[in-house]
Amino acid sequence: MRIIATAVLGIWLFASVGGSGVHASDAETFAAINASSNALDEAFAKRDVEAIKSLMTPDHVSVTPYYDGPQSVADQIASLSELDYGQTIVGKPSIVLLSPDVALRTFIADLKGSFKGKPLPTRAFVNETLVKRDGKWIERFFQITTLQQ
Repeated sequence: MRIIATAVLGIWLFASVGGSGVHASDAETFAAINASSNALDEAFAKRDVEAIKSLMTPDHVSVTPYYDGPQSVADQIASLSELDYGQTIVGKPSIVLLSPDVALRTFIADLKGSFKGKPLPTRAFVNETLVKRDGKWIERFFQITTLQQ
């Protein structure tokens, strides 16, 4: 009886969290999330302050192994001249909608560049939380975790 109850509970949980697959509207949402994240990466590469501000929430926090601690938008912009950042995404990013207006995007990346003259870690796990504001996906939280080679 326990096995049957466990199986029924598992099926119910799978169905209740959307285990039925990606819907067409999800695919459009995922494309918009990827486009916003890619635009933010490009803005950092170009040191485009206005684009950076428009693609992150005002209370954005970034945590990386190369910053001296959690960084606000102002902190990141202030140190932009010391950052040479490039990344190549390994595989395909994973996106999970935590709510209709909150998404978690994760991926593994090969990083290139330096911060304050020190090389960036070469392989990392990237975690981005994006929120939908005024119909536009923007980043609220960014974290890089160094992976062993």
